Amino acid sequence: MHVLLRQRIGILLMILFMPVNSPLWKMGFDELDFDLGLSGFDFFASSLVLFIAGAVMTFTPKTKFG
Repeated sequence: MHVLLRQRIGILLMILFMPVNSPLWKMGFDELDFDLGLSGFDFFASSLVLFIAGAVMTFTPKTKFG
């Protein structure tokens, strides 16, 4: 089965930004002393948005324009 680059990137986004991984990302940024300026909920919400974007990229069918 042929997997498009868009779908591969979508799968990667879904794995990296699963809502369960949000605290892990937050702890990693805290350990690096890198402040994103986001509260816990804001960070979770942005992680969820990236996860949903990955799902859309993965599960939408190939389209032709024109």
